[in-house]
Amino acid sequence: MVTDKFSALFYARSVALVGASNDRRKWGFVTLKHLVDGGFAGRIYPVNPSEDEILGLKVYKNIGDLPETPDMAVIVVPPPTVPDVIKQCVDKGIKAGIIITAGFAELGSEGARMQWQITDTARAGGMVFVGPNCNGVMSPWNKQYVQFPSFFVPPGPIAVVAQSGNVMDSLARQVMMYGQGCSVCIASGNEASLHIEDYLEYLADDPHTRVILSYIEGFKNGDRFIKVAREVSKKKPIIMVKAGRTQAGAAAAASHTASIAGSDVIFDAVCKQTGIIRAASLDELVNIGLGLLRQPLPKGRGLGIVTAGGGWGVLAADACAALGFNVVKLPEATIKELDKLLPAWWNRGNPVDLVAGVAGDNIFKAIELVMQVPWVDSMMFLSIMPALKVRGFDAPQQPEAREKWDKEITAAVIEAFERLNAIADKYQKPLVVASEHMWSTAVEQAEIGYELGKNNAVCYHMPHEAAAVLDAMAKYSGYLRGKAL
Repeated sequence: MVTDKFSALFYARSVALVGASNDRRKWGFVTLKHLVDGGFAGRIYPVNPSEDEILGLKVYKNIGDLPETPDMAVIVVPPPTVPDVIKQCVDKGIKAGIIITAGFAELGSEGARMQWQITDTARAGGMVFVGPNCNGVMSPWNKQYVQFPSFFVPPGPIAVVAQSGNVMDSLARQVMMYGQGCSVCIASGNEASLHIEDYLEYLADDPHTRVILSYIEGFKNGDRFIKVAREVSKKKPIIMVKAGRTQAGAAAAASHTASIAGSDVIFDAVCKQTGIIRAASLDELVNIGLGLLRQPLPKGRGLGIVTAGGGWGVLAADACAALGFNVVKLPEATIKELDKLLPAWWNRGNPVDLVAGVAGDNIFKAIELVMQVPWVDSMMFLSIMPALKVRGFDAPQQPEAREKWDKEITAAVIEAFERLNAIADKYQKPLVVASEHMWSTAVEQAEIGYELGKNNAVCYHMPHEAAAVLDAMAKYSGYLRGKAL
């Protein structure tokens, strides 16, 4: 089974770290320290012929001396010695590995020869590995952090698979900043043994994963990738950034992970065939992933907008229309009901502009009235501040009073999102929100975003970001329904 092949990688009970070091400047020290600091509860076996003890752990001279066969080996040794280490792993019966070491196919023919050698040796011995030329793997549910950066993403529902180590780190940190966590984070590197489609196949049935974020530079087996991605997308959304759109980017991908970037037009066609949601940037990748965690999927592209600021409503209408949404005309019956809630000078159309004259419950009532329109498939709400239950927005400047006020604002935002999410669930239509928190500092606004994530909600910064998320939801819904939306 696919799960069995990966259990040693992501749920190891014992790990050998080959190339462990007492030199704090080396990856062999940093990687070992983070495995320890991250709280890994299994057995750790540092391997180095020149050391006796590292971080209080007994060091073994070679893999053959280990008192048991570890589930996994982490390899951080110079490139010319990697083939011999792989052979030792196979002889010991180790079935999984992470090769941090770089200097293989990404550097040319000699490196490619070594990469084929270690791959063939591992395959013959029934061993799989991540890399080479990778940044490691985080498996938060197992407190297993084989990585270079000194932060530990908490366990959660978002999987990250990236051919670039620093992109993996960036995505994991973004997920953390939004108050969420990861099921697994994989820096796949050169993908000599395990390829992107192998990870997707595993994640399809991983109970901890609900959304898959991926950064890819090229494919080893395009036909198998298409076959696997098509099936995985039926179970879970895959959101992907594909690098190498330009000649310069393709050249960089070849020297980075020895990847052949391929035609950008062909990849767009692959996404349509397989249900992959293609993101334009890493920010958009994270935004879409967060949106797909809890929102219902739309049945069409009819859109309703309620906004507490007219300009944002115009920008949202433009952004959504450009993406193929129909900013629908509201029925006269709905307008008459909105007349009872809104000031006489409201615009009597869609977007529904609250014209700074509505607050509290009437905002939620207005949203629900628009949501009830049969040809409204999705909703966008802009500028949440008037919907908050707070005494006022005259923010105090004294530190203690400010801290108390900030907590009140955060609690009010969370309460408002609970009501908005309840409306989305009631009508089974997505309701996305974009808003600044205009009385908050940048730090306070980041804190609000973090707390929202802990409550399974997300607030986008700008209307065009929310529009891109709705577009992704519509495309994914269309794939699942077998028709383009």
